[in-house]
Amino acid sequence: MVRSGCAAADNRRMTEENLNHKEKKAKSDAEQRRRIREEYEKLTVTEQPKKQMKAAKSNTNISSASKHGKVDDEYVESFMEQLKAKVKSEVHYSDFQILEEDLKKDVTTVGKFSVPLRLAPIANRIEDGFGDITSGSSQSNFAAEPTYILFCAAIKEMDDLELDQVNETKFLLWRDAINNALNLQFNVDFAIEHLFKIARAYFGFIAMEGKSGEEMLKLKNVDGNMEVLEDCLREAEYFRGKPLSTGLLL
Repeated sequence: MVRSGCAAADNRRMTEENLNHKEKKAKSDAEQRRRIREEYEKLTVTEQPKKQMKAAKSNTNISSASKHGKVDDEYVESFMEQLKAKVKSEVHYSDFQILEEDLKKDVTTVGKFSVPLRLAPIANRIEDGFGDITSGSSQSNFAAEPTYILFCAAIKEMDDLELDQVNETKFLLWRDAINNALNLQFNVDFAIEHLFKIARAYFGFIAMEGKSGEEMLKLKNVDGNMEVLEDCLREAEYFRGKPLSTGLLL
């Protein structure tokens, strides 16, 4: 009887501990969702008017050369310099549709961070391929998390989009998200190198678009002054019909 009573007491204690653990986890998850939601709402309220003005301005600044397929090596080199520029980042949650749609929904834990559910597969693939990209950062997990989420959102868009679905403005947005991560000492050099590659592919795609076989042959037989564009054509052929994350993630 004594043993039976002890066993019953142990079972009750274990049940209570399990309930307490579940309750604590539920509270923790709720707190994580609240924190991410508040961060998003704060950025939306304070930055959305500014972002709308920036988007309108950016759209008018996209060169007519890229719009109409008139791309040369000088234009490509000029834009690549913009991609390499270490300018102050102006990227926010509101720039990414997936974050606007999912930040108020459930989150899950990947590594040290809480991310929207639809970003979890990308975050896991990044971790599988490159390990903990935040290991070199001196920031706390709390401070680094917004930058981590923005970085994952940029890579997610690369995984969702192809060459005919992007423009220069999108590349500059991705640059800002990657630069944010680099500024916090995230180990993401692989991402900026990939960004340069897909940007070259984009300009190759623009140059190729609507060209006949004979016109394409002329493009491929370019002289020494067009080496950059020739490189773009090769990249465009590689990425044709593929997600822009091809070659980046496992």
